[in-house]
Amino acid sequence: MVMALKQLHMRTAIREDAPRIAEIHMAAFGSNAMLHAQFPTLAIRKGLQTCTKEKALADINDPKTTVLVVTSSDARDSEYISCDERTTDFPTMPSGPENTAGTVIAFAKWSHPVLPGEEYVEPPWIWPEGTDLDTLGAWIANAAEVESRSAVGGAPCYHLSFIGTDPSFGHRGAGHLLVQWGIQQSNESGAPVYLESTIEAAPFYENMGFTSGEAISLPICVDGGTETQIYEEIVFTYCPT
Repeated sequence: MVMALKQLHMRTAIREDAPRIAEIHMAAFGSNAMLHAQFPTLAIRKGLQTCTKEKALADINDPKTTVLVVTSSDARDSEYISCDERTTDFPTMPSGPENTAGTVIAFAKWSHPVLPGEEYVEPPWIWPEGTDLDTLGAWIANAAEVESRSAVGGAPCYHLSFIGTDPSFGHRGAGHLLVQWGIQQSNESGAPVYLESTIEAAPFYENMGFTSGEAISLPICVDGGTETQIYEEIVFTYCPT
């Protein structure tokens, strides 16, 4: 069973959500070793937050991307209700002005399948000055290589690019709602789901019916240091039922 805040709601993001999405992104991933390797100083990471806001704005306008947010109409509510791990009682809400109230506590970016012959270029990231582009490029290349060998094998799929929850509201069901959206899209369309998970988050995806695959790894130096460590993430896929 998954526990959820009683006043939890999910909707598509609007442009006004972009600053909060960037704030949650940095709060959720601020201690991540790969982030500290790619963006090695505090000043660069502050720049990354601005870049994340701009990318969120572009993604919200992108017809091949769905950006979702979860809100709590009362973020202090401590009452919980149960929610079956494969279904949800919290519908996706339209993003009209009457439905944007509440504190945004989590977000996800879902990239839609790109069909063969379909012309599409994702809005690019604009990285802050000082980004370690060598580490960033090496990670992107490794991830692409592993994806090509994964169960989806380059097939059109839903791709969970980013998901993050404000740490103050973790383990309350927001992530479940955001991932469940992709599972529902997969089951309705027949397209699989692909994502890359931190080691810490792997049990969450396993519990939601995803299948683990190959690890992505890269030696990195954190915060501009010289000591090398191995950073790993795990590929997960979901095949529609």
